[in-house]
Amino acid sequence: MNASVLRPRRFLRLLSSDAMNVSRDPMLLFAITLSLVPAVAFVLSRDAMDEAALAAFGMEAISHFVGPVVLVLPATLIGWVTGFLLLEDRDDGVLLAVDVTPVGKAGFLLYRVTVAALISGAITTLATPHVVPGINLGLSILIVAAVAVQAVLAATILPAVARNKVEGLALTKLTSIAAIVPLVAAIPSPWRLLGGIVPTYWVGELLVGQGGALPMWVVSAVMILVHLGWTILVLARLDRRVG
Repeated sequence: MNASVLRPRRFLRLLSSDAMNVSRDPMLLFAITLSLVPAVAFVLSRDAMDEAALAAFGMEAISHFVGPVVLVLPATLIGWVTGFLLLEDRDDGVLLAVDVTPVGKAGFLLYRVTVAALISGAITTLATPHVVPGINLGLSILIVAAVAVQAVLAATILPAVARNKVEGLALTKLTSIAAIVPLVAAIPSPWRLLGGIVPTYWVGELLVGQGGALPMWVVSAVMILVHLGWTILVLARLDRRVG
């Protein structure tokens, strides 16, 4: 894979071009802006959320369980934007055009997913200490890395599976369900681990997993394997689709 696309000058030139394209599409611009909202809204409404849940359901600190969902939402939204850009690149012949340039098709795809990972990772880095106060550095780094990979998966699964933008839109509705899967980790039963097939689940397991049935290192190792497996699977499918 051509990594020259990550050279600062070339990377910034491509990023500037993408920023202009996104600014012309209100829907994509709205999605990017919306990715910043969950963490801010969560922090501002945490106390009110806990009080309301306690009064209505007798449940204390419901925000503790909502936190993981808030952390993975930006990956879904940024991935959605990037995925649609990739669909446009494929359908409009951009990928064929760049395949004969020094960047190459593989390099251009690397650029796209790198941007998605960096933006999602940056948002998660800023949000995590506020959404999960007192979190230790090692766990925070693990969560940021997981969310960054989830953004890449959310982005690449659209062009890997959808044949056009209409199918891509339908697929976003299905893949958006992944954002609420971390809630499954709050279920006090070993059966919750069935949710582990979905990468986003593991952020919930790390932060709100019930019962301590698995040591942290086991959870971390399985999370890495699940993310790696999905990444290999989706990228292989994407390569066949755009090849």
